Amino acid sequence: MLFNTLDKFKRTLLMTIVLLMFTGLTMFLIPVSYVPMLGKLLGFTLLVFSILRIMDFFSSNKALIHYINLSIGLLCGLLGIMLFALDSFFLAALNWLVGTLPIVIGGYGLYHALTYARRSGRKGWGMLVLFDCLLLLFGTILFVNPWADDPRKLLYVIGGTLFYSAAVYSVSLFWIWPFRLDDGSDVE
Repeated sequence: MLFNTLDKFKRTLLMTIVLLMFTGLTMFLIPVSYVPMLGKLLGFTLLVFSILRIMDFFSSNKALIHYINLSIGLLCGLLGIMLFALDSFFLAALNWLVGTLPIVIGGYGLYHALTYARRSGRKGWGMLVLFDCLLLLFGTILFVNPWADDPRKLLYVIGGTLFYSAAVYSVSLFWIWPFRLDDGSDVE
């Protein structure tokens, strides 16, 4: 049971690293003139998701989970309408989300470092604590971002934060991944 959970965690961690790196690189490379179009595209996607959740609710047997899914669908619809109606809402929401993401990732990574990596007996687990504290600091700095007025600089800051989050996740793989002993056996 424990090993299945660790394997699932490793796969999730690898996918998160790839997703964060791709999104960070996209923020570096995307022209500022495409940002409103991305907001409208995301708004359209959220509206379609909302309609699908509402239609799924009408065809369901009305259990508690279906009401929760309906609420999520309605919130996504509201967010999609806001993305269509307000041009600067996409960048503001992206700044808020990318400010929140490192705080959540850093808090979870700090918890993981203090509970699992410290007990594993591997050397250097203190580096995870340092990286996660820096991640918490970067997330906090993003909320008082002095570059929020310039969209190009804001996209650079968002891309850099996402790339740093991916780097912290990549480094944490060293303390999660099993290593081989000299006799060929795996150690978790």
